Amino acid sequence: MLTKLQRLIARDMLVVFVVSLFVITMLVMFIGVAREAINQGLGIMGVVRLIPFSIPNALSLAVPGTALFSVCSVYGRMSADNEFVTMQSVGISLFPSMVPAIVLMTGLSIATVGLINLAFTWGFHGVRSVVLSSVETIAYTQLERERSFQHANFSISVRDVRGRDLIEPRIKIRRTGAAPIHITARTAQLAYRSDDDSLQLTISDGRAEVGGTASFAFPDTFVHSIPLGLEPNLDLLTAHPSHMAMGDLPTASSRQTDDIRRRENALAVHTGFSILTSRTDDIGKPCAVARLADIAQSRQRCHRLDTEMHRRWASGFTCLAMSLVGIPLAIRMKAADTMTSFGVVFLPTVLIYYPIFALTLDMAKDGRIAPQGVWITNLLFVVVSIMMMRNLIYKPA
Repeated sequence: MLTKLQRLIARDMLVVFVVSLFVITMLVMFIGVAREAINQGLGIMGVVRLIPFSIPNALSLAVPGTALFSVCSVYGRMSADNEFVTMQSVGISLFPSMVPAIVLMTGLSIATVGLINLAFTWGFHGVRSVVLSSVETIAYTQLERERSFQHANFSISVRDVRGRDLIEPRIKIRRTGAAPIHITARTAQLAYRSDDDSLQLTISDGRAEVGGTASFAFPDTFVHSIPLGLEPNLDLLTAHPSHMAMGDLPTASSRQTDDIRRRENALAVHTGFSILTSRTDDIGKPCAVARLADIAQSRQRCHRLDTEMHRRWASGFTCLAMSLVGIPLAIRMKAADTMTSFGVVFLPTVLIYYPIFALTLDMAKDGRIAPQGVWITNLLFVVVSIMMMRNLIYKPA
C-alpha cells in the first residue's frame, strides 16, 4: 500500500510525464515527420495518412527522455526544497520515496517494448505503404523541382515537366544479375498502380538500350511496369528481422538454424563426394564458394534474429535504466531549475548509454558476443544507480 507521500510523488511524476510526452510527440510529429513528408512531396493527404503509423515510433523515441525529465523535475524540486533533508532528519529513509519512480518506470519500460514492437512492424509497413502509394505524387513533385527522381533500381531525369507529360526523359532501370536498361524518349508519363503496387511508365517515341549490346526503337507508345518492391509474401526465412513481430522471432530463429544445418549437410556431402571421386578441384569451384557464402549469410541472419528480441526489450527498459541514474543525481544536485537538472543529468547519460548500447548491439548482430549482451548497458546503469542510491541513503550530503 502506497503512503500519502508516495502517491503525491507518483501523481507529480505522471502529470509532468504526460504533459511533456504530449508536447515532445507533437513536436516530433508535426515539425519533424510532417515537415519532411511535405518537403519530399507527399502532400497534405499523404501526411494525414502517415501520422497514425508514425505515432508509435515517435512515442518510443520520446518516452525515455520524457521519463528522465519527469524524474529530474520532481526529485530535483523536492531536493531543492530540502524535503529529503527533513525526512532524513526525523529518521525516514529515502528509499520509500524512490519506489514510485521505480514502479512507474518499470511499467513505462514494458509499455515502451510494446510501442517498439508496434513501430517496427505495423508502423513500418504502414509508412512504407503510404509512401509507395504516393510515389506518383512524390515523383512529379521532385521532377518539377529537381528534374530528376530515383526510387530503388529506377531513376529518371527530364528536360521539363508539362502537366503529366515528362519532356525528353532519360530513364535507367537497374536489374539484379542482368545488364541495366537505358531509355530515351520524346515524352513519358508515370502512374501508380494499386493492384500490384507498381509504377507504370508510359513512353512515347523512344529508344531502349540493354547494356550497350542490344537496342530497339519504338515510334509509338510503350508501357512498362516497375515493381516498387513491397514483397508482401516474405516468409520467416526471408523477412527482415527488424520488421518481424516479436511472436514470430523464436520460430524464425529455429527455422534459420534448420536452414543452416541443411546447407552445411549439403556442403559436407558435396565435399565428401568430391574427395571420394578424386575431384578435389570441385571443392574450390564457384558453386562451392557460393554455398559457403550462403551459409555465412544464414548464420548472420540467425545472429540478428536471436539479437532482435533482446534488442527490443533492452531498448524499452532504457526508461528504467536512465531514470534509476537520474533519481540520485537529481537529489544530489538540489537544483530547483528543472532544465538545469535535466540537462546536467541527460547529456552524460545519453553520451554514455547510447554509444555502449550501439556497440554491444553491433557485436551481438555479428555473433561476437551472445545476444544477451545488448543488456550490458542497462545492467551497468542499474549497478551504478544502486551504488549511488545506497551512498545517498547511508551517506547523505
